[in-house]
Amino acid sequence: MEEDARDPRRRFNSTERVALYLAAGGHCERCGTELEPGWHGDHGRPWAGGGPTDVTNGWALCPPCNRIKGAKLAEWTGAELREWQREALNAYLSRNQKDFLAVATPGAGKTTFALRVAHELLVAGEVARIVVVVPTEHLKVQWANSAHACGIALDPSTKNADGLENHSDYQGAALTYAQVASTPHLHRLGCGRRRTLVILDEIHHAGEEKAWGSAIESAFESAQRRLTMSGTPFRSDNNKIPFVTYGADGKSRADFTYGYGRAIRDQVCRQVDFHFYDGEMKWMGSDSVTSSANLSAELQKSDRSAALETALEPNTGWMRKLLVHADDALKDLRAEVPNAGGLVIAYRGAQARAYADMLKDITGEMPTVVLSEDGPEANARIEAYSKSRNRWLVAVRMVSEGVDVPRLAVGVYATQTKTEMFFRQAVGRFVRRKPDEEHPALIFAPAISPLRIMAAQVEKEIQHELNLEQEEFDKNSDENTEGQQVLELFARIPIAASDPKFDRAIHGGEEYTPEENEYAHRMLQQYGFPTTALSSMRRMVREQLGVPQAKVTIERPAPAAAAPGTPAFRLKKIRRDELSRLSRRIGIVTGMQHAIVQGKINENMGVRTRAAANIKQLDAGVAFALRWLKEIT
Repeated sequence: MEEDARDPRRRFNSTERVALYLAAGGHCERCGTELEPGWHGDHGRPWAGGGPTDVTNGWALCPPCNRIKGAKLAEWTGAELREWQREALNAYLSRNQKDFLAVATPGAGKTTFALRVAHELLVAGEVARIVVVVPTEHLKVQWANSAHACGIALDPSTKNADGLENHSDYQGAALTYAQVASTPHLHRLGCGRRRTLVILDEIHHAGEEKAWGSAIESAFESAQRRLTMSGTPFRSDNNKIPFVTYGADGKSRADFTYGYGRAIRDQVCRQVDFHFYDGEMKWMGSDSVTSSANLSAELQKSDRSAALETALEPNTGWMRKLLVHADDALKDLRAEVPNAGGLVIAYRGAQARAYADMLKDITGEMPTVVLSEDGPEANARIEAYSKSRNRWLVAVRMVSEGVDVPRLAVGVYATQTKTEMFFRQAVGRFVRRKPDEEHPALIFAPAISPLRIMAAQVEKEIQHELNLEQEEFDKNSDENTEGQQVLELFARIPIAASDPKFDRAIHGGEEYTPEENEYAHRMLQQYGFPTTALSSMRRMVREQLGVPQAKVTIERPAPAAAAPGTPAFRLKKIRRDELSRLSRRIGIVTGMQHAIVQGKINENMGVRTRAAANIKQLDAGVAFALRWLKEIT
């Protein structure tokens, strides 16, 4: 800053000092202590940085607080803002409103954006204190560490019994929603004493219990500013969340939105390759009747839940085989990215421990197990895993949102929770991308229709940048309330499950068949290409087989039929092309040479060469090839 750009007057005059004193009620505007002779008239925006010497830019501070402010907020020491973070910051500052809701896809960097907002408001003198509210104890520490890197000191260890944070050491505190809800009046007092910016991270948690929402509203009603954030839009289906504006449709209205599709294009997040596995499940209901179904079948809700529960039951063996597939993928990736890690998201503690034992048998290394019941020790385990090169982490919800472990690249979705918000938050654990990375994240999951639908929607956002609010599921129809599941546990008994069978891959807005995926893997091995080339190889295989693009759908599209009245010569070409594609697929699945497959089909048609076949014989050949392909897949 050049000298002539500064206000020529450095200090407040006596009249201005009287106004500052009266406006502060005779108390320091940072710590609330009574002002004594010698108090400081401080510039909110620093004089050296071009701040005017005017009461609109003035604070009444005690000498210790003025020294702390000057020492710690001289400049922003955090990371350079990404383009979307700059846009969001400009939107926040230009609107100058008390409440602001920012929705940004998991892994995009909401924390850095929020801390930059906090820094701007502290420097400008708009607020004197920062309070961050998060879902878990671990996130308190994570936020405090991030704030420290930006030049802001937050206390993550303060308890309600300790009172408010020590203002001489900290510029605010990191709290949990449960902590605020248990003693809202204490935190209301803190906002009353010092102008406070409250950052409510993953604000939808304030709606988990009605009492929580009321407590949060009471605690922070008098805050100077409130910045609410979430990784995905949400509805007011259960309890209305404080400080959030809703539309007539019940959906939250964000002041700024940064979607997953744009994050992929901006190279902020990794793309996700979803691998879905099928299998036949058997279970016994409360009426002692044994039922069976494939995971991928279109089932009633109760049967779908029973099939999924059977798949996830450790004793049926389905999960063990799925973990083998996931670990194979992790091994391939670690050949290129040595510290890549995997995460299994389990539904219950007993299942998590069983999956960990399976992984120990598979890999020879005991995974890190993180359960919410482990308390502070769970946070330490997540931190230790993040810094290690260990292969697998197994958790129950603890790592479902907010936790930053960038090396996680392979996931196993092994939970019965099927809400869109949880699914997106879980996917968000794998999309954090380093600048020099090219590999996608791999997520293995049961091939039940709700998960396939949600994966398809995530992929469509990559292609079309659809508004997340237009894709929010109606949670009133969700079958996953805890009470329902507790009752259902006694309504059926998992009996057996077949081996997991690859059903489909969803990546880049397209679905890939098992044959295409298998052939692509063979090509990678044959030519020694890295696994990061899998998506490109699948596209190449699809072009080689002459298969049209299969955009993401819930069911695979049926082959197009020839239009009525098609000339015979064109119809024969259509049938010959279809036979060529089918024979290639049969060869991929069986490993047989293409010429041998062709010969068997020609033999069934009763001809020596395909060119000699008439339309009726070609139709018979197509039917034969379809039956053959169905038998082997």
